[in-house]
Amino acid sequence: MAEWSGGSGSRDGGGFRKGYPLGEWKERIMIQRSSLGNDKAGNHVLAWEDYFCCSAFVNSLSGKEYWEAAQVNAQRDVYFIIRYCSEVAGMDTEHYRVLFRGQVYNITFIDNVRYQNRMLKLRASLVKR
Repeated sequence: MAEWSGGSGSRDGGGFRKGYPLGEWKERIMIQRSSLGNDKAGNHVLAWEDYFCCSAFVNSLSGKEYWEAAQVNAQRDVYFIIRYCSEVAGMDTEHYRVLFRGQVYNITFIDNVRYQNRMLKLRASLVKR
C-alpha cells in the first residue's frame, strides 16, 4: 500500500490546489483496488485490498450536479479531489473504490482536471449496505 505524505514541494508553488485552500485538503481517504480470488469451494470471489492512502478535498455535489444526481435518487454522491501521482494515474471506475470515514464509495467518474496531471476529481456514490 502506498501513501502520499502531502509534502509542500509542489512544482508550481501549490498551484494544483488553486481554488481549494490548502487547509481544506485535510481529509484522509483510502483507495481500494479489487482483485479476483477463490473461496474455499473454488468459486471466484471479488476481494478489496487497501491500495493507496492520501489527503483529499471532500465536498458534496452542488448546483446542477446535485439536481442531476437527485433525478436518479443518488443524493449521497460526493467528490474527492486528490493530488495526481503515479499510484492513481491508472485508476478506473471498475476496479477502484474509496473508503472515507468508515463508509464505502463507488467511484462513478474520474476527471483529470484540465488534463494537467496535477489533480484528479473523483465523483463517487455512497454504497448502500
